[in-house]
Amino acid sequence: MMTFTTETRIAVANPRAVVDLLCEHIAEHGATVSFAGDDVHVAFGPSRGRLSTGGGYLAVQAEAPDLNALQEIKLSLASHIVEFASAETVPEIVWTGDGADVDTPADFRVLTVRNVEALTPHMRRITFQGEDLARFDTLEALHVRLFIPPPGLAEPVWPTLGRDGLLKLPVGDERPAVRKYTIRKIDVTAGTLQIDFVLHDDAGPGSAFAAHAKAGDRVGMAGPGGRGLRPAEWYAFLADETALPAVGRMLESLPVHARGVAVLEVESAAEEQLLTAPPGIEIRWLHRNGARAGTTTLLQDTFAAMAWPSEDVRLYLWAAMEHSSFKAVRAAARHHPRLHKDDCLIVSYWRLGIAEEQHAREKAAARPSD
Repeated sequence: MMTFTTETRIAVANPRAVVDLLCEHIAEHGATVSFAGDDVHVAFGPSRGRLSTGGGYLAVQAEAPDLNALQEIKLSLASHIVEFASAETVPEIVWTGDGADVDTPADFRVLTVRNVEALTPHMRRITFQGEDLARFDTLEALHVRLFIPPPGLAEPVWPTLGRDGLLKLPVGDERPAVRKYTIRKIDVTAGTLQIDFVLHDDAGPGSAFAAHAKAGDRVGMAGPGGRGLRPAEWYAFLADETALPAVGRMLESLPVHARGVAVLEVESAAEEQLLTAPPGIEIRWLHRNGARAGTTTLLQDTFAAMAWPSEDVRLYLWAAMEHSSFKAVRAAARHHPRLHKDDCLIVSYWRLGIAEEQHAREKAAARPSD
C-alpha cells in the first residue's frame, strides 16, 4: 500500500509541555497515543504521527494512506500545536513532503439550498444539495462547520489551506461566518443533507441565514467533527433546542431494543417535534413557558431527579445545552456512582450573552484543566 508522508520542524518555547497537552486532548477524542523513548506516537485510524522534542523545537512527522487523510492529520496536529503553544507568539509551521502544494481542503464541500421548511415557529429545516458527501454519513462525529457568506456577496469566496496545514479564511468583506451545526438527515446517494436551524430573536449569522434562505443560496461545509453516539444498554439524552437535531438523529439510529429517556427543553408545546425512537425510549418535553432560554434549571433539576435502571447495565449519557446547565450537569455526573468518564458526553453548545466565537475561545482556554 502506498504511504504519503510529510514533516515539519517548529520552534516553540516549551515543546514538551505542548506535546503533553496535545496528547491528553487527542486521547480524549479517540486517538491512540504511545511512547518510545523521547518520541511520542499518535494514531488517528490508519494515519500516524511522530512527535520529537529538543532544543526548543518540536519535530513532527506524519503519514497516511492517501492525500486526504494526510491533510487531515496535518490539520489536526498543527491546529492543536498552535492552540497549546505559548499565547505570546503563533508558531511558524511549514510542512514539506507530499501534498505540500495542495491548497483545497479535503473536508470542504459547497452546498446549495434546495428546499426550506418550517418545522416549528422557531425551527427551520433546510435541505442542501452537494457532492461527495460519504464522509459526512457517520454517527461517530455529528458536527459540521458551515461557512456562511456575507449577505449580498455576489460570488462567495471559500477557504483555502496554507503551508501550515491550517484553514485560511477570506478577509474583510468577503469573510464568511463560521458556525457549528449537526446534520439532521443525509442521503449520500441522492447527494442531499438536511440541517435544522433555531431561529433567534437576536439572530446571529446562522439564524439570519436560515430565516432568509431560498433555493440556490450557497454555503460551505467542512467536517465532520466532535464525538457522537456510543453503544449502551440504557441511554439518557438531555438537551435544549440547540441540540435537538443531534438528539433526533441519534434516536432514529438506535437499535429497536434500546431503552432509556430523552429529556428535551423547548420554549413551549408549539416547539415540540415528532421524533422517531425505539419503543423503549421515553421522550419527555420540558417547557420554559416564557422564561428566557439559558435562564432555567429545568435540565439539571431533571438530571438530579432522574430514575436510573436498577439492574447492572451499561449506561450512556449524552447532554448538550447552555453553559450554566452544562456545568451543573457535568458536576453532578462526575459524582454519579454508575457513570464513568467513557459513559458520558456532556457539552456546552452555547453561553447566554456570549457570541459563539468567544464561547469557543473560552472552551479552548479551559480545556486543559477540565
